[in-house]
Amino acid sequence: MERMLSVGQEALWLLYRMAPRSAAYNVAWAMRVRGPFDVAALRRAFGLVAARQDLLRSRFVERGGVPRRIVCAEPLTALEIRDGSGAGDERLRELVHDEIARPFELETGGAARLVLIPVGPEDAALVLVTHHIATDFASLSLVVRELFEAYQAVLAGTDPDWRPLRHTYDDFVTAERRLLDSPRGEEMAAYWRSALAGAPTELALPLDRPRPAERRYRGAVHTFQLPADVVAGLQPAARVMRVTPVRHLIGVFQALVQRYTGQDDLLVGCDTASGMSLSHKGVAGYYANRVVLRARCDEFTTFADLVTGVHRQLTEGAPHTDFPFSMLHRALGLSSRSGAALAQAAVSMITVNPADPLVALATRSNGSAVDHAGLSLTALDMPQQAGQSDLTLEVIRSRTSVHCAVKYDADLFLPGTIRRLGEHFVRLLRAAADNPGRRVSAVGLVDQTERERLLAFATGRSHLAEGAS
Repeated sequence: MERMLSVGQEALWLLYRMAPRSAAYNVAWAMRVRGPFDVAALRRAFGLVAARQDLLRSRFVERGGVPRRIVCAEPLTALEIRDGSGAGDERLRELVHDEIARPFELETGGAARLVLIPVGPEDAALVLVTHHIATDFASLSLVVRELFEAYQAVLAGTDPDWRPLRHTYDDFVTAERRLLDSPRGEEMAAYWRSALAGAPTELALPLDRPRPAERRYRGAVHTFQLPADVVAGLQPAARVMRVTPVRHLIGVFQALVQRYTGQDDLLVGCDTASGMSLSHKGVAGYYANRVVLRARCDEFTTFADLVTGVHRQLTEGAPHTDFPFSMLHRALGLSSRSGAALAQAAVSMITVNPADPLVALATRSNGSAVDHAGLSLTALDMPQQAGQSDLTLEVIRSRTSVHCAVKYDADLFLPGTIRRLGEHFVRLLRAAADNPGRRVSAVGLVDQTERERLLAFATGRSHLAEGAS
């Protein structure tokens, strides 16, 4: 039986058809596994999870120009094993990267795969990859948790202790269609038309390379940890402005985008989840959405102005966040090309639940391990999901650390430019924490070291543009 797709899935299907060999929408979870793992039990466990979560055994087709989902009775793929015998750490990372970057063939092979790369008798990498059309971050975390629950049950010779699912992803699709076809759907569209009326549809980001005629979705990632003093200052700074640390971070990111573009009116996307998400009920799927935040700035705009503006917009917009981002350009009367510009810069905030050690581990980059299911597990922090937008800042917060990943279109920016952008973000965070009432325009982004480097380059004493590094 063929199933309807959600609005977000339809948009992802269109992107897939435009660039079927791109891995920009591959979502991955990778881990080093040490200990006496049982390959047969792992294979059986993956089959049990796929039997429970039908998006993991779905393929996607198009009928008369309309995409459809076909749920298969059996998993489309079994556990795949790659040879990594004797691989060192760097070689193993290359093998894992190859699996994450391998494109899906959604029509025939479905949208999920689990790959084991044995290095030695009790040492391997385990890589779970899905296409975004099947999962978002919360759903991928759910699948990871169920995979290890099923693995432990198989080892014990029992069935997983799962409650029967009372819903399916089709329930979400039906509820979304019903909402959008109702007067409430038009109310949400009207809200966004009013909130974004007259806003620019382009960001004047300073590009290192001319924008190609056709987007290739060729991305790269720059990762860094916020310094300890900046992490320690987040909570007090947010408390002063009576907002959450997440909203404080989004406001400072807006300040960064404003300094880079010089615009007095700009839009930044903010990734969120649909309020109708069924992932909390145990149903894996694609529930992610993006809301658009507007910032109006002048030379007197302070950090407090931007942060409180984010807080106000997210609070007022909360009842309207179920309006699909992929429909926003039509609601605003824009062409699909102009609508794509609404997502040129975006921010994604993930707060790790310390009570869920598997998920917390999957977001670490410090090499720390956790013992689970008789195994020692260490996260492999691998670049992924880059090139979806011109520029996306992903922030993963735990109780004691903040991990940042700047994902960017490699056709537009050089690595050195993005590395400096990350440094400038840290500088603005320090300035905002020191004095929320300080004008954003008054903060110097170039420190003495960078100033000397730029002067050397300008006067010919430097023969290599650091941005190309």
